[in-house]
Amino acid sequence: MASPFMWFDLNTAEAVGASEFYQELFGWEVADAGVGGYQSWIVDGGQPWAGVVAAPKASAGWLPYVVVDDLEAATKRAVSLGATVVKEASEGPAGTSVRIADPGGAQIALFKPR
Repeated sequence: MASPFMWFDLNTAEAVGASEFYQELFGWEVADAGVGGYQSWIVDGGQPWAGVVAAPKASAGWLPYVVVDDLEAATKRAVSLGATVVKEASEGPAGTSVRIADPGGAQIALFKPR
């Protein structure tokens, strides 16, 4: 599959409550994070696949990250197709991301791993 989802941020005003909710709903394992603004990790077999981030209620929601080969080219293409850049390139421990909104307003992060 080209450009797969590789990470998810759960932005929430209630980090502990949200973690407990998903543990109860799906049986997801949650571990303390304490790095990079993350409150906790959602893990599978000890491997994180999502992070819980404290955020204002107005910006609550899931943010999927999609791997791209060329972050600059993918961003330009997205904009040419009607997307808007919500957050310019941001460095993280695993790579660089650009947050965009599609023409309907849904947000996604384009991600280039290190």
